[in-house]
Amino acid sequence: MRNTERRVRRGNTITQALEYQLDACCNDGRITAMVVADGDGLPLASSGDTYACDEVAARMVRVGPRLLEFNGTVLNNSGQQWEVQILKIFVSGSELLVCAVGGTAEARSRQITRGAAGAVRILAA
Repeated sequence: MRNTERRVRRGNTITQALEYQLDACCNDGRITAMVVADGDGLPLASSGDTYACDEVAARMVRVGPRLLEFNGTVLNNSGQQWEVQILKIFVSGSELLVCAVGGTAEARSRQITRGAAGAVRILAA
């Protein structure tokens, strides 16, 4: 019995593989943006609305150290708001944050779980 390859695209680098993973999550869940960021709020990989990714990643720093998960509204300095879900993951002793922006609460929940599992798999390889 042969295994069927589910992936349509394969990345040549870790960053590209993460971006492909996040892009698939955005497309499947109709999510506005997804980002994986380090503890300083610097995006390691993202997909979707670049501005939303950068803004939300920068604001993750405030909630990241205190929470394992966050689900709510994030505001920027000009009052724009995004509905987000954030999940902390641990890879090789480092804390990373995976964030889904926009879409429905159900879609964010499903895609944040998928994106986090993919990020752990990709980064642990």
